[in-house]
Amino acid sequence: MIIDPQSNMVVKHSSADNPPSYDYVAAQASSNVEQRQPPLVSDKTANQVQLPSVPPNTVTAVHARTTLAMQQPTVYHYQNPLTGEHIASLLPPNHPEMICLQEGQHVNETKFGILGILAAIVWFPLGIGLCLLDRRVKCKRCGMVIDNGICG
Repeated sequence: MIIDPQSNMVVKHSSADNPPSYDYVAAQASSNVEQRQPPLVSDKTANQVQLPSVPPNTVTAVHARTTLAMQQPTVYHYQNPLTGEHIASLLPPNHPEMICLQEGQHVNETKFGILGILAAIVWFPLGIGLCLLDRRVKCKRCGMVIDNGICG
C-alpha cells in the first residue's frame, strides 16, 4: 500500500497485488538477452558465416547464459574375483578399498572389548566365550568393520 500525502488516500500498489504474467517477463528477458549478444567475429571475406565469439571451455545453456563445462569424473570398472559381478566405482585402483576388492580378502585385525576381557578373567571357563562375543574385527588396510560383535 502507498499513502498519497496530497490527497490523504491509501492507494494499493498494483504490481504487488497483480504481478506480471510469465509470458510478459519472458518476453522482456529475451529482448534483454538479444541486446547483450556477444560481438560477432568479423572476417575480411563476405562469403564466410559470422559466428559469435564464445570462449572454448564454455557451454551455452537454453537461456543463452554461458557456463563453464564441468569435467566428468573418471569411472573405474572392476570385477569381483569371488562373485564375478561387475562393479563401477569412482575410486582409483590404488585406493585401499579397491585393493581389498581386487584381492578378494581383507587384512583382519581383531580387538577384544574390555567387558569381554574382564568376563574372561572373572568367569574363567565361560568368560572365554563371552570374550569371543565381545570382539571387533576390522580390516587394517581399508578400515571396513567386518564383525562388530554383540556389544558393539
